[in-house]
Amino acid sequence: MTLNRVWKCCTEVAGVWKIGCAVAVVAMVALCLPGVALADQWITPTAEELAMKSLPGYPGVPAMYLYREEVTKDDLHVMLHYERIKILTEKGKSYANVELGFINGATNHYSIGEENSVGDISGRTIHPDGTVIPFTGKPYLKTMEKGPAYTYQARVFTLPDVEVGSIIEYRYALRYNDSFYESPDWYLQGPLFVRASHSIWYPTTHLMQDFDGHIINSISWFPVLPVGATLVTKQFPGSGASQPQQTYEVTLKDVPPAPEEDFMPPIKSFTYRVLFSYTPYRSAAEFWKAEGKRWSKNANSFIGPDNALTSATQAVIAGANTPDEKLHKIYEAVMGLENTDYTRDRARTEDKAAGLGEIHTANDVLKHGRGDSQELNYLFIGMARAAGMKAYAMLVPNRESHVFTPSWMNVRQQLTNTIAIVTIDGKDKFFGPGERYTPYGQLQWEYTMGQGLRQTDAGTEMAVSPSETYKDTKTSRVANLTMADDGIVTGIISMSYEGATALYWRQQALRGDEEGLRAELRTSLEEKLPKTLEIKVTSIENLKEYEKPLVVKFNATGSIGASTGKRLVVPADIFTVGEGVAFPQEKRDIPVYFHYPQTVLDAVRILLPPTMSVEAIPADGKYSMEGLAAFSLTSTSAPNSVLVRRAYIFGQVIIESKNFPALRTFYSQFEAKDQESIVLKAGSPAVVAVKAPVGN
Repeated sequence: MTLNRVWKCCTEVAGVWKIGCAVAVVAMVALCLPGVALADQWITPTAEELAMKSLPGYPGVPAMYLYREEVTKDDLHVMLHYERIKILTEKGKSYANVELGFINGATNHYSIGEENSVGDISGRTIHPDGTVIPFTGKPYLKTMEKGPAYTYQARVFTLPDVEVGSIIEYRYALRYNDSFYESPDWYLQGPLFVRASHSIWYPTTHLMQDFDGHIINSISWFPVLPVGATLVTKQFPGSGASQPQQTYEVTLKDVPPAPEEDFMPPIKSFTYRVLFSYTPYRSAAEFWKAEGKRWSKNANSFIGPDNALTSATQAVIAGANTPDEKLHKIYEAVMGLENTDYTRDRARTEDKAAGLGEIHTANDVLKHGRGDSQELNYLFIGMARAAGMKAYAMLVPNRESHVFTPSWMNVRQQLTNTIAIVTIDGKDKFFGPGERYTPYGQLQWEYTMGQGLRQTDAGTEMAVSPSETYKDTKTSRVANLTMADDGIVTGIISMSYEGATALYWRQQALRGDEEGLRAELRTSLEEKLPKTLEIKVTSIENLKEYEKPLVVKFNATGSIGASTGKRLVVPADIFTVGEGVAFPQEKRDIPVYFHYPQTVLDAVRILLPPTMSVEAIPADGKYSMEGLAAFSLTSTSAPNSVLVRRAYIFGQVIIESKNFPALRTFYSQFEAKDQESIVLKAGSPAVVAVKAPVGN
């Protein structure tokens, strides 16, 4: 459900006008509601639908939508859904297990309490022979996730007696708070093929206002639709004193499933959709100017600083001389507070017992010793200002999940996170103290390279958060192994993480216990190594020292090679054994999307027993993708050991589809090199090891 919400009023709107543009359309409408209802009867399946066993052009797909419908009736505060799904494989039977999710409570600083519910659930199963089995069970309420100010719940049920070839269908109503009106977001393309879909919205007939008291007299929409499909608006004459009525409608046929490939950009931002917003503004430029002003005013009200925060800041920066030293002390102080996004939120009774009130300002965050990610960012900005520096807040998208679209006039669903900007020696530097364990002067990768809205001395403006380089994230993997006469190795594997990889594991530790973290670390490494090698975590170093590399050490034992007579064939780099081919397809229409640039350095050293010698080692190899990536592998041997070093450097995030052939060539070259082996021979090391001929 969308969070685009406006206050309910009881006066009708007069007047009609429209403004159009290439991407976003804004229309002033007389917002009046005709009656609407879903069909009273289920759709009778055709003989073709009952007999269907596969989907032409999409072999092996588990299921398909025969029909989908969404009807939003604003004056009744309800969204009505109808789903018809054809089950084509055993895997497709999982679609009979239905979870209908909804959120109650505030999900961020722009939301206020919701009272939502899912009800009026009905359904049935139809077998290929036409037998109908109605759903007679009772859905149960399941709490999926609970945060400090919200609860994500679901109504869960299973449709009866589903088999391959069945048609399942169900209806439900999503009801939302009577104090608000919800403009719908139609996501019209998903993992399954859709034979037909119908979406219609009946906006309210009543006058509305936003939270600042502005009269809502417009509806904006952002459409991404297949060629030939259009958003249809209809106007119905009013009767008596009533105003003309407006509807918005999209009907689609034969919608292919959303692309699903490795290294995908946030596909939700590229699929077919229509996103609506109630708004008092006539253009996107006007919207972002006004919304930026409102957000900045509210942020500054929270940030301050007041006299108490200024006094506390002076105590924190005591002894520091330069602005950078002062800011580093402030950063450490904020990072040392409890981040409630990763821990339980203390009950109000605990705060009351400690003589603390609710959090309304940055100084309250400091007094409580805790805050969520945004509150901690605001505290950092407030303390930087109290230390005499220019400091600003910036709203950014999470680029793991979506791409910011200025033409879509919606702040809450696009700019979901906050970062800090501080001017030091005349240059803006970016910080993320709200994300636990983020190193000083860095950002969590999800908030890099994102267009957003930032504060300036003159107000607010659009800006882009900085990118990272391959030097910011580095993973070093070192294996020191000793081989026995029977080919079994024992030794130590050391993993060192910096940047995004270190931050990932540190935040994983916050979400669970030590035993769970050790299990995840072990599983992550096992996926890379030969399956015959057993590992166990022995130590985790610098887990909380976020300015240092995170180091994890493992004990390793087992076999790593395959015996062929008197020879033992061992992978050159044991850390790449579990990796498959990254890009098997020859063509790609969607950009390749890496989360962040990075460097991966491997070193594998094997000490050999006197009974073995090195017969052959891989030739050195170097490959590159000009200006973007580089790879090298070198191997050396001695009478009693062999050493392989590997370096992978990738400096880009997005590779456009036109450059995919070059990327695929680069990957194919080094993946082939990764598959080469060391050949060990039984017997004393009387023969000097030689490399295979050098070449590509």
